[in-house]
Amino acid sequence: MNIKRGDNEIVIGNPGLKATTSHNLDLSTEYYWKSVGLVSAGIFYKHIEGFIVNEVAFNREYEGHLWTKLTQPKNGGNANILGAEIALQRDFGFISPALKCIGLYGTYTYTFSRITDFSFEGRENEKGLSLPGSPAHTANISLYFEKFGLSARASFNYASDFLDEMGASRFYDRYYDAVKYMDFNIAYTFGKKTKFTVYADCTNLLNQPLRYYQGSKDFTMQQEYYGIKLNGGVKVTF
Repeated sequence: MNIKRGDNEIVIGNPGLKATTSHNLDLSTEYYWKSVGLVSAGIFYKHIEGFIVNEVAFNREYEGHLWTKLTQPKNGGNANILGAEIALQRDFGFISPALKCIGLYGTYTYTFSRITDFSFEGRENEKGLSLPGSPAHTANISLYFEKFGLSARASFNYASDFLDEMGASRFYDRYYDAVKYMDFNIAYTFGKKTKFTVYADCTNLLNQPLRYYQGSKDFTMQQEYYGIKLNGGVKVTF
């Protein structure tokens, strides 16, 4: 139990929760090049029973007190997920041997999900809801360089918005907005018996905010900026 007296909000547990179960079916294929690298593709299906999601209720009484906001995990019902994914990892040595130190890694996943047997009181007949915590699109791509003890990597990650918490109606559902992250990492290692590594990490180059919205993207619930983060140092290995 977590109580915020100033906001008159409470988060409670649920001893009646049932474990979530899943039946999965996956089909994939992979191709490996003679040099380091592969390409893969796959499809998957999941039937999930008793998924768990936080239910948010407003002006709800609990233990003799009327709370402005009450949050509790509940079994929301069942869901079906159908998706496809592709992945590629390859250095550029096939263009020229001199480019073998440069490579590319990328993945993309598409997920389609639908809730069935929705068990929230007052919302049993709703259709077309996606599974909470399941973005439709996720992707990442990395370009890397590794040679002469120098290692550098630039990465980009994307995830579309997704349902995060459920309320008394669609209007009160909370969504986690789409995110785009870009990071850069570089390190140089030298030494024989004792190795020294000088490194620097630069994350969140796009200053991606953390944002939740209620029901529609037009209604911002929470938005936080954390800025670009720089981290560096020296590691010694004996």
